[in-house]
Amino acid sequence: MNKKLKIWTSVIVLLALVLTLGYLYVMKGGQRNLQTEDAAFKVTAENLTSEFNVDAAKATKKYLNKAIEINGTVTSCKNKELVLNSNVICTMQTLAALTNGHIVAVKGRLIGFDDLMGEIKLDQCYIIK
Repeated sequence: MNKKLKIWTSVIVLLALVLTLGYLYVMKGGQRNLQTEDAAFKVTAENLTSEFNVDAAKATKKYLNKAIEINGTVTSCKNKELVLNSNVICTMQTLAALTNGHIVAVKGRLIGFDDLMGEIKLDQCYIIK
């Protein structure tokens, strides 16, 4: 009986360890330091939008999960969300005080395109000085 207890205890501890490591990998493993990473592409918000409008599948394959630098005009700025040219939504790490009409350069990771709303979404963004 004592041997079975040791085996079950070992299995439970091993399972807990695997689940904990899996959780940490999924929740924290995707974080990259984009400030030290070179931008794979430098585009304007207008050009990026037109690429997605012409062929969303091709543009998604090209830009998805890559660090890109986008130049555009601020159309909305609230909480930690910055919107460029009305359809490029950047989730910022820290948000500086910006007003509508400012032209800025933002670097971030493209995470998707919502073809229904026509929105391009980026995360881990920051303003390039």
